[in-house]
Amino acid sequence: MNTHSLLRLSFFVFSILLSLGSLAQESASSICNNPNGGCDTLAVEKKISPWRVGGFLGPAVAFCGSWEGTFNSNKYRDKSLFNGIGFNAALNADYFFKPQKTNRFKLGVGAVAGLQNFFFRKDINSFIDKLVSDAGSSNAVIQKGSSEDHYFVVGPVLDFHFTKKPRSPFLEASLRGGIFRSTPAAIFVYDRVTGNNIYSVTASDKRYHAGMLATLGFFYPSKNGLWAWGVEAIGFRTKMNYIFPGETIYPFERKHGGFSAGIAMRRNFIRDVPVRKDPTPPLICVSPELDLKMGSESIKGFIFNTAKDTTKAEPILLTWKTRSAADTNTTETFTARIHQLNGAEDKVIASVICQEGNQLAFPASHLDVNGRPITGQYYATVTSQRLSDCASCTSEASTTGFSVIVPTVKPDTVIGCYKQCNLEIYAYKKIKSTRVVYGKTSTSCVGCICPVDTVPNTYSKYYLLGTVEIKDCDPSKLNLDEEIAKNNIKIPTWAGTVYTSVQTSVAGKCDVPQGVTKVNYKATVTKRKVGPFIKVIEKKI
Repeated sequence: MNTHSLLRLSFFVFSILLSLGSLAQESASSICNNPNGGCDTLAVEKKISPWRVGGFLGPAVAFCGSWEGTFNSNKYRDKSLFNGIGFNAALNADYFFKPQKTNRFKLGVGAVAGLQNFFFRKDINSFIDKLVSDAGSSNAVIQKGSSEDHYFVVGPVLDFHFTKKPRSPFLEASLRGGIFRSTPAAIFVYDRVTGNNIYSVTASDKRYHAGMLATLGFFYPSKNGLWAWGVEAIGFRTKMNYIFPGETIYPFERKHGGFSAGIAMRRNFIRDVPVRKDPTPPLICVSPELDLKMGSESIKGFIFNTAKDTTKAEPILLTWKTRSAADTNTTETFTARIHQLNGAEDKVIASVICQEGNQLAFPASHLDVNGRPITGQYYATVTSQRLSDCASCTSEASTTGFSVIVPTVKPDTVIGCYKQCNLEIYAYKKIKSTRVVYGKTSTSCVGCICPVDTVPNTYSKYYLLGTVEIKDCDPSKLNLDEEIAKNNIKIPTWAGTVYTSVQTSVAGKCDVPQGVTKVNYKATVTKRKVGPFIKVIEKKI
């Protein structure tokens, strides 16, 4: 496994762990949802789950039996592998047993899965150059691959918290045993011309060994207490097998170990745990006491007259206060609304929903220039909501209101003159079609009626070009050309004659006879220009 592959794997591991941060986020719910609806003897508490996951990433060093065998290249203990600095990435999952509340030690059991990769030391190049020189080869091929370990271990883990607080820093130690799959470094040097082997080290078929892994870390929790970040040291010990092919196969088995230190994290989870609780009495909600004032004067039930009440008004304010007994174990909120009745429409013009306040101002959008309400009927409703740990209730609504009226004006008994003209402009277009003629024929069947011929047919189709409505019009002074142009009525190119129907409605005290009269006019169109209109027929409806 090369450096880029290991970095990609490490980034993928930490991406999975960080994505778990969104699982235990809680959204605040409004107290006005009243989700309980009764008094229960069971409640749900959010507690830390006994399960925990974690991760580690850091540099690693292979330990080859002794300090000199690991770091002194002059010793032949590690000449065959040349293991240098590498990387170690691991994931762990732990389960903790329930501790005593006064005990800062937490004991659990967990598993760790990870991989290590050790790169070659630089002195391998001089070592191979000497082998090639001693062999007298001038065209040597060198192939090599670094050592790596995969492991899975299980064992006890112990946490020690410095304080009893939930966000206390802690030390963590573990000792786990399991299976290691160790692959030694692969080195293969041969002469390209002769194909003779100069030097080689390869893995044997025995790659799985039992091993031990120990960890020691220091962690500091985040603000929410679910994440903990810190540093950790890891050491391991197992065995490794490899062979030296040559004239004879020389198998070799030696102790294999190492240690690493780097950054680490731990992630706890939240779970819902049912707990027993004592039953509490049901809540009773009482309607609040309501007041509606204009300045310091109460206006409950008042009727204002827009003709008489025209002075500058003081601000209008809806206030209320609770009638429930004080109780620190409950939360009381109020929902207040101001309605306007205007005809058949009931409209909420101001409101507060589930608030702990006790007043609501009349909206400025429904006040005139003098600060007085505009015409309409107004009423207000206020309800009380109470919520405890296991019960909720809503009171009946307290209500009051006032109205603003416009004084009645006696209507004029004399009806004036009413005249209105309605114009319809239309034309007829010649449409050509074909008509099927049916008759008896002897070619198909005796006495059958069948289509025997198709003859051309032409008919006039009615097209409405536009309508015009004119109020208070005088039919004798009506200019049809001007009305058609004013209302942007287009005359089609195919129209040879344009017709206009003028219907006049007269009512009330007028100097002309009352009733409805309809007069038709027509005009010849030449090059889309309408000529003078000529009266066609006058009909009394």
